Amino acid sequence: MAKLVLNTTTDLLKVPAGAGIKLHDGRTGKVEENMGDGQWLNVLFDDDDMELVHSQDIAEVHEPE
Repeated sequence: MAKLVLNTTTDLLKVPAGAGIKLHDGRTGKVEENMGDGQWLNVLFDDDDMELVHSQDIAEVHEPE
């Protein structure tokens, strides 16, 4: 899996459904939906919880498998 490190120039509008996400708190999950506003992603976490995640909370984005 290719690793894309999120930084201030990463365009969240280009993050597709199915992409892997790692948050600064260590949780990981998969993007279920990109809200299309450049700030929020709907993420299904490994423990089956789904929540909206703000761009500031994202440490890494991985391309979909």
